[in-house]
Amino acid sequence: MAGSLPMMTQDITPDNVDRMLLRVLEETFTAEPWRREEPMVVINDVTGALSAWTLDQDLPVRFIQDSASLAAAHARITGSVAAVPTPEVLAGAATVVTRLARPLEALEELSWQVARWAAPEVIFLAGQLQRHLSFSFNPILERVFDEVTASRGYHKARALRAQRPKALTGLTPPRFPRKNTVTVAGQTFHLRAHGLTFGAARLDPGTQLLLETIQTQPPEQFTAQATVVDLGSGNGTVIAGLARSFAVGRYIATDDSASAVLSTLATLAANGIDGVGVMHQSGMVDLPDASADIVVLNPPFHAGTQLTSDIAFFLFDEAARTLKPGGVLLTVFNASRHYRRQLQHRVGPTLQLARDKRFIVTQSQKVH
Repeated sequence: MAGSLPMMTQDITPDNVDRMLLRVLEETFTAEPWRREEPMVVINDVTGALSAWTLDQDLPVRFIQDSASLAAAHARITGSVAAVPTPEVLAGAATVVTRLARPLEALEELSWQVARWAAPEVIFLAGQLQRHLSFSFNPILERVFDEVTASRGYHKARALRAQRPKALTGLTPPRFPRKNTVTVAGQTFHLRAHGLTFGAARLDPGTQLLLETIQTQPPEQFTAQATVVDLGSGNGTVIAGLARSFAVGRYIATDDSASAVLSTLATLAANGIDGVGVMHQSGMVDLPDASADIVVLNPPFHAGTQLTSDIAFFLFDEAARTLKPGGVLLTVFNASRHYRRQLQHRVGPTLQLARDKRFIVTQSQKVH
């Protein structure tokens, strides 16, 4: 039965993209049964359904998961996984399956890696709901594959299929990490970004307002002994700006996305900034309670293609747990999200520090 799951994972619910990809995989293996015996790679499984199905089918499968939170959630199925594509993980892979991410940069980077490092006979299946597909994806695949087609539509979703990789050279995709130079609060920074990093190598306007506000209204907690955490470091703009401006005891940058962690590291290196601890983790799970004096946050409000406040609320709670009594959370958010009440409830007394037409910057203090 298409999309059937092993008994130990019956609580996993595949979504429509999963159901479509499971059907396309079964069609592919029926047409080319030899693929069942060759290595397969599942990349950035969202629900766990694809991973569970491959194991139920006893396929020789490997897993890559950019998200630390999803890697932890699926660990009972997959065990430990690779955080990023590497030549070793993709070596010999005859079937590679993923869900198309929103940024075109993500497909550009990943498709090059698959074409360069997987087996010559690889089929690369990238699926998404039809309403989120566009013809912009096809030329990206055609740069590195000679054959690009689309599957039939199932469950209002469809897969792009790429085969016959072109002859590629080099150790990394030619345009990655993306590069940009920006000026914030009178300081010039060199930004770097890998494909799945939110905002790519651009200066996010909310981040700009946040940094400018901190420069003009720094909280008293910025001391020579302070521990400062950039929660959701993305392309590294915030941590680079803070490290340039304030001498503190310890800086930590952390992100759920392995791509963002690599981008942060590259941005710090490009700006000659060292001494920052960079961590790949869900929220701040690996940081102790009451260990930070300041947390700085620009929370995402997308999970894939869906709008959500759940991630922001989780990060507010993580900040509250990790802040010392008297510590502060500095947050920027889109004015339409109306987060101030939640910040007040989850962290502590919250003041508005700045506002423009789109964004609000607040300071929340943990009292106890």
